[in-house]
Amino acid sequence: MPVRSLSLLALVFVLSFSLQLMELLFPIQLLNPAWQWRLGTILINGAFLPLLALALLQIAVVLAPADPLIRRRQRRFSQLAVGAAAGYLLLLPLQLSAGLRQENAMGTARLQRIDGAERRLTALRQATSGATSNAELNTSLQRLRGPVLGPADLAHPLPLLKAQMNAVFDQAQAQINRDRAALPPASSWAALPQLVRNSLACLLLAVAFAGFARRSGSRHPLLVEGKRLLQRLTGGQAGTRLHADASR
Repeated sequence: MPVRSLSLLALVFVLSFSLQLMELLFPIQLLNPAWQWRLGTILINGAFLPLLALALLQIAVVLAPADPLIRRRQRRFSQLAVGAAAGYLLLLPLQLSAGLRQENAMGTARLQRIDGAERRLTALRQATSGATSNAELNTSLQRLRGPVLGPADLAHPLPLLKAQMNAVFDQAQAQINRDRAALPPASSWAALPQLVRNSLACLLLAVAFAGFARRSGSRHPLLVEGKRLLQRLTGGQAGTRLHADASR
């Protein structure tokens, strides 16, 4: 395979990742926690494509160090990887916030649906209890979008029809009680495993992109620069402490 094919394949991977991102994110809803969570999920699950592109370009540069097109593309992608590394670090708090807010919103929505079903069931019971004829009962049930009564049902005596409706309502109430009992506790612990997974993924991806990233004019990857900066800072602090101890 020609070495330039690796460079072309890397470009295809990046374009494919960009198209997937654009297809799944529109319409943009920046303040919607569900949209923010979906953004993070897409960025995390699809990150292997740009990382693979960076790796292919690194291999291509090693195989053809004098090729100007490959070197130029590898340099540009490495500079873009600086933003990707910073972006995945910033994605971590966004994912935490979006995940917690989405979990709370989903719990609230489930509780509201159950409460709404229970209020509707109460209204159906009251309408059934207050009906004075089969026709009135049928009209009330239709207005409240309750059970549909057929001609055979309407032929029954009113007390028997009411008893049948109450038996149906009792079954509905039992289902509502089961749904309410199945609700998770009012906390965000249910989302914790996914939040931990995404947080660790963001950190690992930030490190991975930093390993390929290179600032304009720099000779070393961003990860190496960060490691050296950390060593200077920790070494400087240690040196300051030793100097202070010696001066006592």
